[in-house]
Amino acid sequence: METSSVSVELPECALLTPRSWHEPFEPDYPTMPEPQALARLASVQRGPEKPASDFIEYDLDDFAVYCDTQTYPCEMRPLHHLDTKLQLGIFFFDGVLSVGGQSKIFVKRVPIFAMPIDNYGDVSKHTVQGHVWLQSAVNRHRNIYYRLGSPAKEYSRFYYPSLWVADLAKHFVDFLRVMQDHKRKASMRLFCTTFFTWLKRTHKNAPAFLAWLKQHPRHDFRTSVVANLPFLHKEAIGVLGPESTYFHTIWSEAWSFSRYKAQPAAASPRTVVTQYTYDCFEHLPFGDQLEVVPISARTESHRKKLIRKHHLELPSALHESAKSVSNAADARIKSIKPGDTISTHRDGEQSGTMWKREVSRGFNDVDRWFALVQTVHTLRNGRRVFDVIWYYRPVDTLCGLMKYPWNNELFLSDHCSCPESHKIGEGEVLGVHHVEFGGTSATSADFFCRQTYVHEERKWVTLNTQHKWCEHTGQQSRTPQYRAGDTLLVTDAEGGVSEPCELVASYKALSETIYQLRRLLRRSQVDPQAQNARPNELVYSELLMECKANCIVGRCYVRFFAAGATIPPPYDRDGVGGCFYFSHRQAVDQDNVLRCVPLDKAPATMRQGYDPETEMPKLRGIDLFCGGGNFGRGLEEGGAVKMHWANDYDGKAMHTYMANLPDPEAVAPFLGSIDDLQRRAMTGNFSRGVPAIGDVDFVSAGSPCPGFSRLTNDKTTDRQRKNQSLVAAFASFVDLYRPKYGLLENVPGIVHKHLNRDQDVFSQLICAVVGLGYQTQFFFLDASSCGSPQRRSRVFLVFAAPGYKLPGRPLMTHSHPPGTKPQGLGILPTGEPMAEREMPRATPFEFVSAIQATSDLPPILDGKPDICVPFPDHRVSLGITHRLRTRIQLVPNQPWGMNFAQAWFGTGPKRIPGAGILRPAEYAVFAHSRRRALAEGQDASKVEDRHSRVGPTGETSNAYGRLYPHRLMETIVTGPHPGDGKNGRSLHWREDRIISIMEARRAQGIRDDEVLLGSPATQFKIVGNSVAREVAVALGIVFRQAWAESLEASGRFAEEPVELVDAEESADDAAEAVLATEPPVVMVDDASTPSEPTPGLWSSRGSLTPATTMPYPSPTPIRAGTRAATAAAAVVKRQASLSVEIRGPKRRRSGR
Repeated sequence: METSSVSVELPECALLTPRSWHEPFEPDYPTMPEPQALARLASVQRGPEKPASDFIEYDLDDFAVYCDTQTYPCEMRPLHHLDTKLQLGIFFFDGVLSVGGQSKIFVKRVPIFAMPIDNYGDVSKHTVQGHVWLQSAVNRHRNIYYRLGSPAKEYSRFYYPSLWVADLAKHFVDFLRVMQDHKRKASMRLFCTTFFTWLKRTHKNAPAFLAWLKQHPRHDFRTSVVANLPFLHKEAIGVLGPESTYFHTIWSEAWSFSRYKAQPAAASPRTVVTQYTYDCFEHLPFGDQLEVVPISARTESHRKKLIRKHHLELPSALHESAKSVSNAADARIKSIKPGDTISTHRDGEQSGTMWKREVSRGFNDVDRWFALVQTVHTLRNGRRVFDVIWYYRPVDTLCGLMKYPWNNELFLSDHCSCPESHKIGEGEVLGVHHVEFGGTSATSADFFCRQTYVHEERKWVTLNTQHKWCEHTGQQSRTPQYRAGDTLLVTDAEGGVSEPCELVASYKALSETIYQLRRLLRRSQVDPQAQNARPNELVYSELLMECKANCIVGRCYVRFFAAGATIPPPYDRDGVGGCFYFSHRQAVDQDNVLRCVPLDKAPATMRQGYDPETEMPKLRGIDLFCGGGNFGRGLEEGGAVKMHWANDYDGKAMHTYMANLPDPEAVAPFLGSIDDLQRRAMTGNFSRGVPAIGDVDFVSAGSPCPGFSRLTNDKTTDRQRKNQSLVAAFASFVDLYRPKYGLLENVPGIVHKHLNRDQDVFSQLICAVVGLGYQTQFFFLDASSCGSPQRRSRVFLVFAAPGYKLPGRPLMTHSHPPGTKPQGLGILPTGEPMAEREMPRATPFEFVSAIQATSDLPPILDGKPDICVPFPDHRVSLGITHRLRTRIQLVPNQPWGMNFAQAWFGTGPKRIPGAGILRPAEYAVFAHSRRRALAEGQDASKVEDRHSRVGPTGETSNAYGRLYPHRLMETIVTGPHPGDGKNGRSLHWREDRIISIMEARRAQGIRDDEVLLGSPATQFKIVGNSVAREVAVALGIVFRQAWAESLEASGRFAEEPVELVDAEESADDAAEAVLATEPPVVMVDDASTPSEPTPGLWSSRGSLTPATTMPYPSPTPIRAGTRAATAAAAVVKRQASLSVEIRGPKRRRSGR
């Protein structure tokens, strides 16, 4: 009777321990201790052809290298970890020793002493493969080595990537030697391009070299060097020696982090602020952290000149009590005329008003409302009533209950009484007041008013004459909202998806404006040969459509680039900021085939988006709390800002910032606290890293958020109070330097809604900034709405000095994921939120999911080999211990998004222990008790109670959660903590590991060609501390628009001109003139719903090479009967299908 054997093939990642340690294991060769094996091999007579040498070598095959510690028991490790991961202790190998393949002997648990590598210094040798040995501890004093041959099958995934690293080490060390021979120091910057050029020139077309190079798909080797720097350092020291190694500056940049010296810190740890800032913030819980440093005469002189230049508030003491306001005599009331300021009793809450009576700090005069008279009406009974525009006082605005510095400031609003049935009568007037428009707190008038508060947009803008008249009076000038040639985003009444169009003309029909638009089609949807085109690449078409004003979502930027040209930022960012580009047009050829053909030049009628190559004066910026620079670089890519200074206290983050600059000499770093930076500036100690007053045009800051984050359990510690006080440091910097523009980012938790509203730090910051005279706006942004593939909500404060255009809110370009709910922050006296999530009816792009953002990254399975050659940062930042690995493996990867709580309590409405897939024995693996954590020395305040509902094993815990591939990634924080009950959803959706540094980089929008310095944990921290790049770019674009308008108004800059027809004619003449020469109009009724986005339709979001337009290849012909029908057929392939109605040119309407 025959029996059949069954073999089970395990996936390569299933084995982390060598086969030789699994029972039963029977090697094919005799097993001996190493000394006995050496004696046996020494007795084997070598052949006569073997030349004599000064060392003895034996062949080592079918080997595996591993460590064996309590935390990592018998785990295989890559060769480049040897002597670089000291916490792993001694490495061992198991394998087969032989002499030229003869007399094979299996040895086990042989301690490794060294790993010699040959071929260094000889550029005629193109690889080290076949020239790598291991030396055992037994042979450390003998010249006996084991040449590495073929690894064990389970060790292959560790060994071959290590060989690539070994070749990198050879080329790296050889390059350092050559640079030193030429008396040139090798810096990190040389590994961006010079290293690759040298490699190609040196090794030319050697097959071994080309095979090695093929695995690395880019010319920039910086990320590969940093990822393997400990091994490269070890090899360089061993080959070149310390003196020759440290001759090069790369080690001070990326190893010791001493290239940029830390500034001496003052003895006092308190937060340095100006007197004005101290007076604004001293009543808050962190008030005891603040310290006033007197400003020197030199600094004060510069500051006052700048204040007068920008028409800002001069330094003076804050007002400590409410303004004393007198009532007016009857005679004065009877002489009220338009332009007068009056006051009345506030409406009581019983009157039905939505305004709640609130008293701010130090200001209790809230029972009087002020108004600017626009019109005086005399009734039949002789009584006079007034149409007014209301003034707001600080307590009525975002300033809320906090301390506003001036008791005599009013803000004109955009809120008038014209639509109200009840008018203010003479009998309701309490007083008539003298207001100095455009004044300061030092006015001799009763009040001063220099800003208008736009309630709906939550912003202050500089007062101008038109603000004194509401739209109902007809006094405001009316200009067309859109002009011919503008590029707009248009949707249908159903909403969902908006499409870019060019405005051709407009006309009036029954008192409504009808807009005639040219469709700009998505190239990936209409060009069969370019289905992988970027989502923001368009095709210029001959399709026309009409719509009403309510279908226009907003403006967008569309620019022409020649086919094959390199696309510069921000047009290369897949639509971030509403930026599109095109290089082709649709045309029907002589065979009646619709093709996409390259354009020679931009259409003359289009008002293109701005040209990033056009020279314009840049705002000189300082990047406070700069971290690795993702925020600052994104703002620069908007086109208006050039960072000249950077400040952070973290040396590794600062060195990362500088390593990514095209010209490090163009930015002066200040490595130290903002307190020391301000102390030097206040005392007049200016230097390269401490800018002089008047040099800074722009300041940005992403101030530390732990003091306000929901992830921080105790926000009352001294450390967190210090973090909170850094908001006051930012306000102080603005007061000291008085820049033209500024921007602050922080977490939503900085804004209070109900509890502790009298301690709202953000509202106090607004008080301080507005009190200086700055135009200011506050908004709430989701990073995903700007194109980031993560769930990350942040608040932003932007401001501009008087006379400069205040930037608007960035355009929402990407949709919210399904299920996104409205969210408001804070509360105003009207009960409305201070800021709220924008819920757009249509966006040009769907949100970017986790799997779309990472679709080009190869699987790294459990991440244990610690090297991904094409993407060096595609590795985990956390040591995956045996216990943690077991826990991760117990969390199912189907259905998507499972976590421990669902696996144990089940996914039903009632969470019942044991109702899930986990069994009690498996649950015990997660039950890491508080007692054990405390025994390991963890801080008791930071150890979650596992019986808590939100503890690591609680029923609502997020611990050990897998990401959803088709949703957004969770917020990237400073490190993945899978056991965190609040933010533990950090496991890969399919692979048994935490997310990699590269995946976190993609979530934050860090470009693939930018380098992060430091250990993997440090790199992840730098990523988590960043502002999402997509948000930074979108903000940079709105700052660029505001700055360009400011320069144009002053005559210093003008966008490129374009010859256009006039928009919005009063008759049909313009429309008919256009239609007489245009093809039939396509009326679009977009009644469909968007389909699911297909992942991987375009190239890597962080592509290392600049984006280019796709040159048009030979197309697959598309036949059509008529030109219009062909055009219609071409747009069928869309995310949203279209029903199309063809209409001919309109006839002139009668009576015109």
